[in-house]
Amino acid sequence: MIKVQASKNARHFIVMLCVLLSSIACKKKVKNTNKDSESNKYNILFIIVDDLRPLLGSYGANYIYSPNIDSLARKGLRFDNAFAQAPICSPSRMSFLTGLRPHQSQLTGNNMQLRDKLPTIQTLPQLFKEQGYQTRAHGKVFHQGNGDSISWHYYDDSPKQRSTYHLRENISINDAYSKTKRGRPFEAADVHDSLYTDGIIANRAVRELDSFSSNEPFFLAVGLLKPHLPFNAPKKYWDLYSHSFKNYPVVNKKPKNIPPLAFQNSGELRRYYTVPKNGSLKQSLKDSLTQGYMACVSYADAQIGRLLSGLKQNNYTNNTIVVVIGDHGYHLGDFEDWCKNTQYKMDARVPLIIYHPDKPSQIITQTVELVDLYPTLIDLAGLSKPKHELSGQSLAKLFDDGNYLLEKNYALTENKRKHHLGFGLTQGNYRLIEWRKRKNIDEIDEVELYDYQNTYYEKINVAQEKAYDSILNIMQLKMNKILSDL
Repeated sequence: MIKVQASKNARHFIVMLCVLLSSIACKKKVKNTNKDSESNKYNILFIIVDDLRPLLGSYGANYIYSPNIDSLARKGLRFDNAFAQAPICSPSRMSFLTGLRPHQSQLTGNNMQLRDKLPTIQTLPQLFKEQGYQTRAHGKVFHQGNGDSISWHYYDDSPKQRSTYHLRENISINDAYSKTKRGRPFEAADVHDSLYTDGIIANRAVRELDSFSSNEPFFLAVGLLKPHLPFNAPKKYWDLYSHSFKNYPVVNKKPKNIPPLAFQNSGELRRYYTVPKNGSLKQSLKDSLTQGYMACVSYADAQIGRLLSGLKQNNYTNNTIVVVIGDHGYHLGDFEDWCKNTQYKMDARVPLIIYHPDKPSQIITQTVELVDLYPTLIDLAGLSKPKHELSGQSLAKLFDDGNYLLEKNYALTENKRKHHLGFGLTQGNYRLIEWRKRKNIDEIDEVELYDYQNTYYEKINVAQEKAYDSILNIMQLKMNKILSDL
């Protein structure tokens, strides 16, 4: 009788132990599988890719290997006509992170500090931070060296050196010319992903996903450096394009009837070793640059794949909104130009993909702007609005109805030259470009107008053609109204 009772006690102990272990396991699992029961908030994974134009499989470039971005595009909202507010890095990033246009914030150059101009502004991540989110960032989110510690619980923009070389010859060249010129504009070392900068950034961001507390939702921003120059990526990504880089449909001729200040002689590229200061590039160099850019796109895509896998491994996929954007467009020899900082569509149009776990996939063809991200994300997350007035409009209603007509149906891009400010207005099939005096913005020196009805790029400036007088008048009235409201 005593033995039977002992046996029953043992069984009871084992059952209770199993229940306890099961309870612990369930509690651990609850950490990630659902939106937090108290906050009921979605997490945000915000991915910025430097110099990424819509040269992706999901945007019609079937010769580009970008499976991870393409998969996300198929599951989320893919915006086909999204535009940056500036065709260079910092002004664009400052714009979508503050919700203000560059002309409003006066953050129009790469070396301007945010708090010098806007000491009390609530940035997008700062707003999430102040409303209960864990906010962390890795890589180039704000322009490197111009980060904003107030916006984050933790911010690491290292490694800041995007020109990491691994081949001995390239290291020697980079060291020898570091005071007068940059190193080679590309490299294809046979090394692991983690030895180049984006691999390092991705490693740190994936570890971050493992460390978030279950008590608060998170806003994790990740800024990848490629495909920014130099086009350094592991050899295996270069090998993807040993021949297919020739499929890129380069636009050789510049538009007709353009003003002299339209281009800047590919200034960023000219600073690299072997690149001539002026004139055309050798075809072999053009080929290497094109192949290198594509290799870097695939390298960046692979790091995004690792981030998405990190979400899945931590069971965050079903409660995390994922954003992937390029900060501005890019020229790959188009118009005999390289890099960015023109007012043309190739420098202004960007990929914009937003995955929402509880919304259907859709393709949005309406014209939108990166400055729309701020109001969109706070609406999707159910947060209160910031203290300052935002320049963009929320795109949140498109997630339920892709045919919903947005009130604002245009995009404005800004940049500057020595004595001029350039403003590019895209609306429907047309783009108006005005070059205005920096000292007097009301004074217009040059006007360009382009019709995209039968082309995806600028062929001829039709601003002086009588057949376009009414279109030009409508667009200029619109431009004046927008600028007067800034």
